[in-house]
Amino acid sequence: MEKETDFKGLFRLFTRSIFISMIGMIFPFLYILFPSMYVVESVKEGIIKVMATLIAVVFLIGAILGPMEAIIIFTIFGPFILIFHYMISTNRSVAATILATSLIFFTSIMVLFFAFGINSEVLNSRETINAITSFYTNIAKDAGLSQGDLTAFSQSAEIYYKGFLQIFPSILIILSVVTSYITYTTAGRTLLSKGKFIMQPSSLEFLKFPREIILLSLATLAIFALAGDYFGTSGEIFTLNLMNLLYFMLFVAGISVLKFFMTRFAFKSFLQFLLIGLCLAISTLQIFVMIIGALDQIINFRKIN
Repeated sequence: MEKETDFKGLFRLFTRSIFISMIGMIFPFLYILFPSMYVVESVKEGIIKVMATLIAVVFLIGAILGPMEAIIIFTIFGPFILIFHYMISTNRSVAATILATSLIFFTSIMVLFFAFGINSEVLNSRETINAITSFYTNIAKDAGLSQGDLTAFSQSAEIYYKGFLQIFPSILIILSVVTSYITYTTAGRTLLSKGKFIMQPSSLEFLKFPREIILLSLATLAIFALAGDYFGTSGEIFTLNLMNLLYFMLFVAGISVLKFFMTRFAFKSFLQFLLIGLCLAISTLQIFVMIIGALDQIINFRKIN
């Protein structure tokens, strides 16, 4: 017997999607909530009904905000939701699901870049650099900086922008993994509250990266350091991105350890979020957290295998 369609649930999905899409134009971080809603409904109602809802949302967004926004939303989240549903419905492992969905998310963003003609030459062009520095210099000018300070600020903005471009690949990888993890955990917890269970990642306090990944990253960095200038500029950029990924893994490991002990000693949720927020915002605390993450690889504070 065919399951009865939950039209109310699909309508809620539709309206929430429109709301997030509209508000997301001002606060882009809200888009992190977008895919988990569809993953939840795809498990409950099936992928065909959910994708039909997404297409309806995209058409309405195209009519309201323009076709560009509609194309971006569908290109990024359409394949992402599809692969998530496939991995969950076929009972793939948590690690395989995060790997596959992160790869799809990363690929979708790269496809958008190439489709809109955004490549390394465009990003590194003098025209783009001048546009970026002019934008931030105008903000600084409105803030009342003197001409001398504006010149120094413009030079600093260019240096930071070029540095950002060098580590941009690792930033995209981190964004993809974080989006996948948040979508997976949010969907899993939501389904569990509705009486449905799926395999899902561990909560943050029990999250642990395989030691082999950390060791392999360190070994690779050592090889590139010993090779010196053999790999040239591309080798330097690869090393920077690998270091950024290693710092990210150690930071997350450190945060997981702190979250574990804060939960163990019954810290209030607000206080936990406040402390984690401070660790994200203050560079000195970031280094401290990474040291904890590195020590956890050796000592295993939480006794997790």
